[in-house]
Amino acid sequence: MQVKEKIKEVIKNHNLMCVSNIDEKGMPKARSVDYATGEDESVLYFITHKATSKIKEFENNNNVFVVIDHDCDSMEELQKLKYIKASGKAYMSETPEETQKAFMYILKKFPHLKGLPGDPSDFVGVRVELDKVILTDNTVQFGYMEEVSYR
Repeated sequence: MQVKEKIKEVIKNHNLMCVSNIDEKGMPKARSVDYATGEDESVLYFITHKATSKIKEFENNNNVFVVIDHDCDSMEELQKLKYIKASGKAYMSETPEETQKAFMYILKKFPHLKGLPGDPSDFVGVRVELDKVILTDNTVQFGYMEEVSYR
């Protein structure tokens, strides 16, 4: 299987992405978000409330680092683990159409989020474009890594 296919598999089979950036004091900040794949495996979307601190942080510096993985309960699971780490850029939707596009991707993957409290206009879509992705594939060898540059 090609490395991009493995990356697609990881992204498709997971629901949470840890997004890290730098806050206004220069400190690293990380949070988990539900995400969905966009146009291809290098474009991911999530939605967030306009009042969250990450909005201002992305406006000040849109560089992000993401991790998509899961925990393992046994050595057997650990030997089957595939996960990704990636650098990229976060772009907030600037139009209602862009926000609607993000909602479309998210609701297709997570239909239960239709019941989010609050008015939909209180939310913004965030598009994450991955630049460099490092895939760790323990099925090849423990700690085996492959790298892909998308941009």
